[in-house]
Amino acid sequence: MLDRVTRWLPPVSKDPDKARQESLFYLVLGVLSLTGALFAAISLALALFNGSPWEGVVAGILVQPVYLLAFILARRGLLRAAGYVSVSVIFLAMIYGSAALGMGHATYIGYAMATLAASILITTQAGILFALLSTAAQILIGALQQSGSLNPSNVLLPANTLWPDAVALGLGLIVLVAISSIYNREMRTSLREQKQRADTLQKDHDELTRVNTENKLLLDQRIIQLRTLAETSMAAGAERKPLILLQSVVDVLHQRLNLSSAMIFLWEDPGPELVLRAASTPEAQRMVARGYRLPDESTSLTTQSASQKRIFSEGQLSVEKDNPLSTGQSELALPMLIGDRCLGVLDIQSASSNAFDDSDILTLRGITQTLAHGLEMARLNGQSLTDREEIRALNRRYMADAWGNLEQMSSNLSLSVESGGESGEDTITPLAPSQTGSTAISSAISRSADGSQVTAPLILREQVIGSITLDTGQKQFTQDDLTFIEAVTTQAALALENARLYTELSRRATYLQTANEIARDASTTLDLDLLLRRVVELIRERFGYSHAAVYLTDEQDQLAVAFAASGQSAPELIARRSSYAPESNSIVGHALSTGTMYAANNVEKDPYYHADPLLTETRSEMGIPLIAAGRIIGVLDIHSSKLNAFGEDEIAILQTLSGQVAVAAQNARLFSQVSQRAERERKVVEITSRIRSTNDISSILQTAVSELRRALGISSGTVMVGPMRPAKIEESKGGSATSP
Repeated sequence: MLDRVTRWLPPVSKDPDKARQESLFYLVLGVLSLTGALFAAISLALALFNGSPWEGVVAGILVQPVYLLAFILARRGLLRAAGYVSVSVIFLAMIYGSAALGMGHATYIGYAMATLAASILITTQAGILFALLSTAAQILIGALQQSGSLNPSNVLLPANTLWPDAVALGLGLIVLVAISSIYNREMRTSLREQKQRADTLQKDHDELTRVNTENKLLLDQRIIQLRTLAETSMAAGAERKPLILLQSVVDVLHQRLNLSSAMIFLWEDPGPELVLRAASTPEAQRMVARGYRLPDESTSLTTQSASQKRIFSEGQLSVEKDNPLSTGQSELALPMLIGDRCLGVLDIQSASSNAFDDSDILTLRGITQTLAHGLEMARLNGQSLTDREEIRALNRRYMADAWGNLEQMSSNLSLSVESGGESGEDTITPLAPSQTGSTAISSAISRSADGSQVTAPLILREQVIGSITLDTGQKQFTQDDLTFIEAVTTQAALALENARLYTELSRRATYLQTANEIARDASTTLDLDLLLRRVVELIRERFGYSHAAVYLTDEQDQLAVAFAASGQSAPELIARRSSYAPESNSIVGHALSTGTMYAANNVEKDPYYHADPLLTETRSEMGIPLIAAGRIIGVLDIHSSKLNAFGEDEIAILQTLSGQVAVAAQNARLFSQVSQRAERERKVVEITSRIRSTNDISSILQTAVSELRRALGISSGTVMVGPMRPAKIEESKGGSATSP
């Protein structure tokens, strides 16, 4: 019934409970309105045919507008107000009937209807309220009737209102039964729905409990996986020693994932082969210590994963009793990849069947990627440390060599500074090498044993290049004084390095300028003597050497003869035509025979050095072959009065210069040869012209011999024709030839 009302008259409220209460109100209100209309109609018929009182007709008609008002209020959502209006009109109608008809009529049924409707349509408290109001109204009306205030003459006796009371009683009881039935049916429906809801809620609760339990298990598993991933990521980011990193990862995996074993294999040379480098079980760890390698013919998941660079999984395995690497029924092998390069394989096993699901594989894949990057970072870090140490070592060697060479080239790097007393000017005294000593200098500020001196090192790029020693006497230095000394020595070391670099750059600029000048002279000068003298002068002066000479080979390449020289005993060397054979035990001979540069930075210890009595200052010597068109035409020989005089820069520039000098010397030689040939051709033409200028046989003979003698630079010549006696031609005082 209620469902029909709902379909015919849809509730205004969207709330299911309120909508059901609204539909119940419409149903009860309809029953009350119909009952009132029937009562009015029956009362009207009785009044017309039987003379019954008209009060029932009036009450039945007057309640209808009020019911309409209650309906309007309900449609506007004022359901409680509509309930009070509808119940109140019944209550007031019953009070009217009691006052008009007197006590003892069917008004009790009306009071009961009002009370029941109030409890159903409004609340139980409202029903109790109207029950009390009905009782009070009955008492009040009865008291008024007894006192005569209600005009008892108008009060009808029950015998006079038998039929109206019977109709009212019957309709009232029917309404009460209908309302009770509707309410009971609604209550049963509500209870049934509530039970269904309760059952549904219980099922939903059980399902939620089950899902929550599963989700909690999955969440716990996921938390373990994430915690494992986080711990391995932290280990990969913090640990730079690969073996420690690998062992920490397998230990974390074994503990967090409840594994039977966890192992890591790495590709290593020779082979390469898969070598077991970390394991979580004691048996496998002993195999790690023995350097276990997987056999080449192995068909294990580890080998397949490494070779094919993809994940392999097996959920049903039989444990091999004699194999310490076989510990579970489930196995998962994951390659550790950096791009397309496989570093190794992570192999894990579980005692349960089908132990690894997609989430485990996803987490472990992330762990292997993190581990691979950690291994790569560890490798790069180790390589970086090695490279850094090599760079630092090379830097220290460079600083030591640079300052060692500077110390050998300069004579004023050690000095003593003393107070000038009243003059205010410091007294500077250069120190000889014997005065400086060879004691190792500490890298920190130190005091002498007697406390009279403080030595502060001059440190540049982790290399001690010198020191400053202060005579403190009885003065005690505070920590601030030592800090001040350290700051000054640091800045002094930087200033010294800047000065050294400036000196080196200036020296290189001088070398390059010298090379440019020699190149210019070589391209513009064809006079071999002038060119070579210019070369040796520039090399000796610009490079600061004690002696420089150029040796050129003769036409038979038997000897290299001094052609130009500069420096110590240069004139004497040229005058005596100093020469070296290729097979001689000398630096010049070695350069001639091998065609390679040779430098002796300490001639006293060099096996190829040949002492020359004219060159007594020599401490270092270098011979550079002069090669032109693939042929050795001479040697550039350089001497220095200093040890270790030839550095890489000097050797590189001098080798470049030697190539230019060789080409220039060869060009000058060729030019000289061409010039000599041209001169001889000219003289041949001239002699021929003179011979042909006469027809006299004697004059022809005399002219031929005389011109040949003068051209060849000889004093006499003889010409003979046929078997006759020879004719001797001699130079006369006038310069003409005579025949005896």
